[in-house]
Amino acid sequence: MDSLLAVFQSPEARRTKAGRLLSEYFAQNLATIPFETAASIAAHVGLSAMTVTRYLRELGYGSLDALKSELRHGPISSAWELQDTVDDLRRDQGNGRLVSGMVIQQIEALQSLNKLSYSPEWDEAVRRLTQAGSVFIASFQNISGIARYFSEQMSYVRPTVRYMDGLNGTYLELFDGDPAGRLLVLIDCRRFASKSQVLFDEACAAGIPVLLITDTHCDWGQAEGAVTLSIPAMSWRAWDSFMPLAALLDLLVTSAIAVQGESVLERSKAIRRLQDRFGDFERR
Repeated sequence: MDSLLAVFQSPEARRTKAGRLLSEYFAQNLATIPFETAASIAAHVGLSAMTVTRYLRELGYGSLDALKSELRHGPISSAWELQDTVDDLRRDQGNGRLVSGMVIQQIEALQSLNKLSYSPEWDEAVRRLTQAGSVFIASFQNISGIARYFSEQMSYVRPTVRYMDGLNGTYLELFDGDPAGRLLVLIDCRRFASKSQVLFDEACAAGIPVLLITDTHCDWGQAEGAVTLSIPAMSWRAWDSFMPLAALLDLLVTSAIAVQGESVLERSKAIRRLQDRFGDFERR
């Protein structure tokens, strides 16, 4: 990702007025470029689609698809593989650079998510979350904790939300019977679980709409009936942070609450009554 930023920040990329506009746009929006077209990029910066294509060709990309391919096929490693030596981390922790650098990157990630929240994909994701007859949420490995929390939060917003842990080995609860009205929310980022693409493909084949929440390393999330939201691609010093994913899911819940309106208030009252009745929460 750093090498791509260097390309767009180079003098060659910024030698014309159009080049400077496009350089700034690409440098600030690498996370969402895989879901853009030349026409949509052109609309953002006030240029023509042909100018966008010509600009990319001058930088050595035969097309926008070639740039997307490079974004999606970066080196895949474990999310917890250290990118610096322990001595480097200790040194920068001592002088304050480690935490401050991560805070800056997190702010940039939130800015990218803010832009994503204005996209047609975001609107469609919220529509599906609030209008589906039933929502099934699946995730894997260390991301499953965040996904479970998202499932619990969504259960306050609407009924028939179910987290699938996959322990039955079949995901039968999703595929059994008539799939009409069902939505699969699939949450996975690098390093991808072996079941992710299998579950995605099976849901698409069964005609079950999919909301895929992933990152820019995912190259299999494009299919009819699927909407993809991608967290910003960041170059973390130590390991991938869960913050962008947690923030994206939190913003989805907030958007769903806004869409549902008064029904959320009525539902929360009913849930509160049950909490008090069963006594698992402190009374206030």
